Amino acid sequence: MIYVLLVHDNSDTIESTRVFLERRGDVRVDVVHSTKQALERARSRRYDVIVSYHRIPEIDGIEFLADMTGVELQRELKSRIPATPFILYLREGQNALVLGDVNLAAEVPVRAGSPPRPVAELQDMIYQAVLRRKAERDQVLRADLLSAILSVTPLWLCQVASGKVDWVNSTMARALGTDAASLKGRDVADLFPGKEECDRAFREFALRADDKGWGHAESELVAKDGTLVPVRLRMRPMDPENPSRGQVIVAEDQTERKRLENAIREQDIRFREFLASASSLIVKIDPEGAVTFFNPHAQAFFGYSEAEILGKRLQDTLIPAGSRRDAPDFSRDTRLAREGRGLSITEMVLRSGEPVWVAWTLSPIRDANGKLSEVVCIGHDITDHAHRDRLRISTAAWRDTVIAGTDVKDEVFDSVLHICVEIAREGREGKKLGTAFVVGDADSVLGRSRQLILNPFEGHPPAERMVTNPDIKEMIKELAQLDGAFVVRGDGQIEAAARYITVDTSRAGVPKGLGTRHSSIAAITLDTQAVGIVLSQSGGKISIFRNGRIVQEIS
Repeated sequence: MIYVLLVHDNSDTIESTRVFLERRGDVRVDVVHSTKQALERARSRRYDVIVSYHRIPEIDGIEFLADMTGVELQRELKSRIPATPFILYLREGQNALVLGDVNLAAEVPVRAGSPPRPVAELQDMIYQAVLRRKAERDQVLRADLLSAILSVTPLWLCQVASGKVDWVNSTMARALGTDAASLKGRDVADLFPGKEECDRAFREFALRADDKGWGHAESELVAKDGTLVPVRLRMRPMDPENPSRGQVIVAEDQTERKRLENAIREQDIRFREFLASASSLIVKIDPEGAVTFFNPHAQAFFGYSEAEILGKRLQDTLIPAGSRRDAPDFSRDTRLAREGRGLSITEMVLRSGEPVWVAWTLSPIRDANGKLSEVVCIGHDITDHAHRDRLRISTAAWRDTVIAGTDVKDEVFDSVLHICVEIAREGREGKKLGTAFVVGDADSVLGRSRQLILNPFEGHPPAERMVTNPDIKEMIKELAQLDGAFVVRGDGQIEAAARYITVDTSRAGVPKGLGTRHSSIAAITLDTQAVGIVLSQSGGKISIFRNGRIVQEIS
C-alpha cells in the first residue's frame, strides 16, 4: 500500500484526484488543506509521497517547501521518514500544468487534453517516486549489510589503487591499532615494515598466482605501536579487464599459528629430551617399519648403538631369526587404525643372543590429513627372569585386566599361557601346532560344547589333571594335536580336551585372517565368563579373548 499526503485548497479538485488515485486499490490518499494540517498529519503517520499544490491560502507552495527543509515539517520528516519524495504541481497558463519531483529535480509539463490526463501523470510520478525511494532504501540496506559483514569478518580486507590505500575494513584497522580513516590515502608500503618487504611481497604475488588469479605471499604488517604481525596475504585485481581499478588484498592473521608452531617446536625439543632420558624402551618407526629413533635405554637394553639400528627394520635386527617371517609389523598393526593404539607382547633377542619378552605400547602419529607418519613404540621388559631354565613371560603388569571378574586364578592363567608359549616355540614332532584353551566358568562352557572324541581326562583323579601340575604338561602338548579345545576350570582342573564349541559364532567379530578356531573361542567368551587362549598354527601368535574380542596378543 502506498500512502500519499495531498495538500490542496480546492475541495472539488482534491476529491476527484483522490478518487482517481485510489481506484486501483494500492494507493491510500490523505487530504489536508493547509501546511498546518500537513505538519500535524506528518507527525502521526509515515507517508511514502507528499504532493502539494504551489498555492496554499496560508502560505505559498514554494515557502511550504522551504518550511520542509528548514523548520518544523523538515525536522519532523527527517526524524520519521527522511528524504520523503515530494511532488509540487502548479499551473502554467490556462492550458498546462507542471508536475515537479523536488527530490529528483525533474519537471513534467502536462498539456490540456482529456480531463484525467494530469492526474494520470501525477499517478505515474507517484509510482516512480515510490519505486525510486524503494530502490534507494534497498541499496542503502545492501550497502549497510555488506559493510556489517566486512566489519565482522575475521579476514583483513584492503583495497589498493595506484600504490595508495583506498579502503580497509574495520577488522584490519582494529588489528593494526588504528582507524580506517587514518589508513586511507597512505602508501601501501606504510603497511609493511619497510619498502623492501613490501616489494618482496608483491614479487611473491606475481610468482605465486593460482588458477583463479590470486597471488599469495607470506609477510608481516606493522601495527601502529610498531608490533610486527605475521600474515598470510592474497591479492588479485578488482577488475582483471581494467587494472586501473586497483587490487584487493586479503590478509589472515598468523600470530596464533606462529605461536603454536613455536610451542610445538619447543615441545618437540622437550619431548626428545624426555625420550632420550626415559627409563622405558622407546623406539620410533616410519610407515615402512624402519627405525627412526632408538633411545639410550633401548640401546643399553638390547646392546646395539643407535647408529647400528637406525634405518633398519625391527624384524631384521631384534626378532629371533627363526621367528622373523611371522613377526608382527608394528607399523601395520590393525589395532592402530581400529582402536587408535595397540599393545603387543613380542619375543625379542638381545645382541648377546638371549631371548626376552617385551610388552610394546604402540601409538600412531598422523599428519594433518590423517595419514600415518610414524609409530611410537614404548616397551617394557616383562621377562620372568626367575625361571632361567625356561624363559617365561611376566604377566603381573597386565594379567588383572584379562581375568578380572572371572573365577580364573592367577597361577592357572599363567600356566595355560606358558604351555601355549612352549607349544608355539617347540611345535610337535617338527610341526607347528594350533590349539585353544577355554579357562573358567567351566560348567557353562561344557553346556555349550560337545566331545569330538572320548574325553581323555574323564575318570582321572583331580590331582592328576591340574594344569598347574608340571607332570602332565607333556601330555597336554600331545593332546594339543587333536581338533577342538581344552576346557579348564578356574582352579586349574582340566575337564576335557578335543571339545567342539557349539555356540553361534556369527555375533563374534574377529579380525580378518583369523579362522574358525578363533571365532569359536571368541563366541564362547561372549556367552560365558570364560577366558579364551588361542595359539595360531600358521604364525605362532597367541590371542587372548574376553567378552568376544581380543584383549591381548603375544607374538
